[in-house]
Amino acid sequence: MKSKILQVLSLFVFIIFISNSAYSQWTIAGAVSGAGTYPSISVVDQNTAWVAGGTNTPSIFRTTNGGTSWQTIPTTGINLDVFCVWAVDANTAYVGDGGAAGGAGGNASFYKTTNAGVNWTTVASTGGTAGFFNGIVFSKTNPMFGVAQSDPPTGTGQAYYLSITTNGGTNWNPASPQPPGISGTASAQNSIIVIDNMFYGFGGNALPSRAYLTSNGGANWYVGTLAGLSGGFVCGLAFSSDKQYGIAATSASLPSIARTTDGGLTWSTVNIGSGFTGYCTCKWIEGTNTCYISAATGSAGVVKKSTDRGLTWTTMTTSGLTGITHMEFKKVGTTVYGYAATGNGAILKVTDLVTGVNTLNSAIPSEFVLEQNYPNPFNPTTTINFSIPFASNVTIKVYNALGKEVSELVNEFKNPGNYSVDFTAGSDLSSGIYYYTLKADNFVQTKKLMLVK
Repeated sequence: MKSKILQVLSLFVFIIFISNSAYSQWTIAGAVSGAGTYPSISVVDQNTAWVAGGTNTPSIFRTTNGGTSWQTIPTTGINLDVFCVWAVDANTAYVGDGGAAGGAGGNASFYKTTNAGVNWTTVASTGGTAGFFNGIVFSKTNPMFGVAQSDPPTGTGQAYYLSITTNGGTNWNPASPQPPGISGTASAQNSIIVIDNMFYGFGGNALPSRAYLTSNGGANWYVGTLAGLSGGFVCGLAFSSDKQYGIAATSASLPSIARTTDGGLTWSTVNIGSGFTGYCTCKWIEGTNTCYISAATGSAGVVKKSTDRGLTWTTMTTSGLTGITHMEFKKVGTTVYGYAATGNGAILKVTDLVTGVNTLNSAIPSEFVLEQNYPNPFNPTTTINFSIPFASNVTIKVYNALGKEVSELVNEFKNPGNYSVDFTAGSDLSSGIYYYTLKADNFVQTKKLMLVK
């Protein structure tokens, strides 16, 4: 009897081990040849992914069988190597070039195919002599909205170029106004984030390291300085679906990354573990607290995963491969399918489970959090989310610039959880800067909001 029990227990442990392995490790999914030093990747579903790159000439590839084989996609109509890709399905994809051979900058263009590369048509061009398409990205939660982002076409420090679609790519139009330039700064390949038609942005390529973001659909842009990060350009940037939590890193900052809890207004530094260095990419799984970061080198693997919104990290094995240049994920329910491209053409893939769905009161939070109001600026109503890790008396009050209280939003005992409250500015309040303060137990935090009438 004891022998049978041990056998059953051993079988159970083996099944658990196999199950966990299947959902936690990156495996090799073939390779492509000629994709250049910094290939990009896009994931359609479990079996379908596209890779794009090249060296002076374009190279584009596609798998429809989970990486068992990769098909070379025709590139007629594209004359330069490409630096970004977004795939809609097995036949429809977008790519963007670097304006000149080797990404030297120029009158950059992005292209679309609806027949797996048999034909490519030019969607739009930047004009100027310094354009470089860093990313074409659609919202995961609102796939009708997408942006194509380029370096400033007329030179570093000048206005950026954004083309926007609101109907799933049927039509594209230049953003109006275009994001204003930042002195001495362009932007960085694959550092583009799009949460929805209101919140999107990109990383910069000059010190101090910065994230350039809008929370009101491009009407206003703000710059978040990634405090504590060393030199290089922002090659990794990712945000949660609630637009409050984000992570970022530069090509030289690992193992240090930046983390924000207020929509990118302020950033703090997190060390994610030694032996993890080099060029990186960051991705956040929509609707969850899970995010990933890749690196060029790593002592145990070159991908790390966080399930607590970037606070702590664990290493995922990558089958001995290093040098990841880009990764992307597709979420289906609580399962995510990820693919990653490397500088030597090898491709990795993973099937993983995600937890910590980011919905109000879905889990007890681990810390007090006062989130940045959204939208901001606002008129007349804005939403404030906050988290309470243990039962507390909670107050949230709004003050004007002189420190006078203008509204009390919360004043009650709250059980641990995640909460949301709306603030509607009355007719007696004029446009301007206001402040809101959360007090709970010994925790006090104040954030700034802007009313624009």
